[in-house]
Order: sequence, then structure tokens, then C-alpha cells
Amino acid sequence: MDDAAVYKDKVYFGSNDGVVYALNINTGQQAWKFTTDNWVTSSPAVVNGRVYVGSFDSRLYCLNADTGEQIWKFTTSNSVATSPAVADDAVYFGSNDGYVYAVSIKTGWQKWKFKTDAAVTGSPVVADGVVYIGNRNGKMYAIDTATGKLKWRAIVGGPITAAPAVADGLLYFTSQDGKIYCARIKHQAVIWRYDVKAQIETAPLVHNGKVVFGDISGNVTALNAQNGSKAWVYNTGGSVFSSAAALGDRVYIGSNSDNLYALDINTGNPAWQLQLEGDIVATPAIAGDRLIVPTAAGSVCSVR
Repeated sequence: MDDAAVYKDKVYFGSNDGVVYALNINTGQQAWKFTTDNWVTSSPAVVNGRVYVGSFDSRLYCLNADTGEQIWKFTTSNSVATSPAVADDAVYFGSNDGYVYAVSIKTGWQKWKFKTDAAVTGSPVVADGVVYIGNRNGKMYAIDTATGKLKWRAIVGGPITAAPAVADGLLYFTSQDGKIYCARIKHQAVIWRYDVKAQIETAPLVHNGKVVFGDISGNVTALNAQNGSKAWVYNTGGSVFSSAAALGDRVYIGSNSDNLYALDINTGNPAWQLQLEGDIVATPAIAGDRLIVPTAAGSVCSVR
């Protein structure tokens, strides 16, 4: 079960049974479900009453957020495992067919597609008219959202399987080569990297001057966002596939130790930890005064 999205009074997520679910956020009761033809590992994007979600059946779906009714679907040539990003009048996503797509949110028609040299395994982030997305060959692409033309790219030593982050003119992204990279967008060049010597599957979180991420050795690491110097490391006792979420001075992150952690972003000290049923590989979703946390055991927990 992948990351959940919260919109108004519902929480949305996909599952390996091929179904997209919507639950009432207050009661946990199912509001609706929509069945695709294969696994759904893509995290939904919910914008202006519409749910955008990919499936291993090679399609991206646009659904009505209230009813789950299909509005349109777009078919690629291979599975869609990446989570979509919506900006202006388009939804952007990658496919294992090696292409990055821009599709009209109104019609479901293709605006452009960009060919990479491998399966697109990283999810996109859109900032200032550029979509940033990585692929299986360790390439991070910066693509013009209007034209679909390449602006620049960075090449690293391993597959990129998570979304990057953009903050203060800097692009942060992780790789399975065990490193996190920071590129200055203006100069189109990597300015620092940090090696944790363990595979990284999580997206970087930039918050309060820190960049935070986890790795499969069980560590959660926080670096100074400007220069990449180490701020703190906290070991969870289980591999970390969950990306972090933050609110105020706390970072929330899950682990394959079956625990959800609240860590002080300045020190890394745990404020609390909570054991749930099953590994926590999804990013906690912050919804007002609660966290929505899907687990690998197939449950969705609301934590206050």
C-alpha cells in the first residue's frame, strides 16, 4: 500500500489488489472504490475534485473525487508506477515504457511526451515551469512543461526511484547508489552530495533548513540543506522506505520495524514512537490534527 492523499473529508490510496479506495477521514468507512486491471503503487494526486492515479495496467486514471466515477483514462505502453504531479492545466507522470508524459487535465489527451533511456521510476515534481523526474538509469531530467523539451539533466550512479524536492533554487534528489544530491538549478550543476553507504528509496524532505531522508540500513538522516553537512542520524531498527512528512519542529516517518516515529527536526531525538500493524513504507499524510498512515499489512491508521 502506497502513500495516501487527503482531500476535504476523504483519504485516497491505491493497493496491490488493483483498487483505488476513498475512505471517510473521520470514520474510516469506505466512501467508494475504483477497480483497475493491475496493481496500484502510484500515490494519488487529488486536485480540484479530481483524483489522478496510475496503475500497472499501463494507464493513468482521472476519477471524480466525490464518487469515484471515471472521467477519463490515458494509456501508455507499460506500467505506471510513479505518482503524478498536477500543475496548471496538465498532469505529469512517468511510465516504465521510458517516457515522461504531459496530459491535459480537461480532456485526458496527450500534450507531449519525452523519451528517456530507461523506465521512469521516479515521481515528478513541478516548479517554475519545469518538471523534474528521474529514471532507472540514474538520470534526473529537467523538462520544460510548456514544450516537453529537455532543459538539462544530471547523471548519478544508481536508479532514481523517488520524487525530488525543490527549495530556495536548489534541487534535491536521492538514488539507490546510496547518495543524496543537491543541484543548483540556476547553474544546472550538482554542488554537493552525501553518501550514507546504504540504498536510498525515499524522497528527500526539505524543512526548517534541513533535508531529511531514510535508507534501508534503518537510518533517518538530516543534513544542512545548504551545504550538506550532517545534522543528525537516528536509527529506527528497520529499513526505511517511508518518506518523511513534517509539521512545525517534528518529522514523521515510518520504518519496517512496524513503528511510526515523531522526531525533533533540530536534534533527531524521538518525541514519541508508535507501533502499528505491519511495516510502514508509505509517507504519513498530515490532515489537521492527525496523521493518516497506511501499512504493509493492508490497514490504514488515523493517529492523533
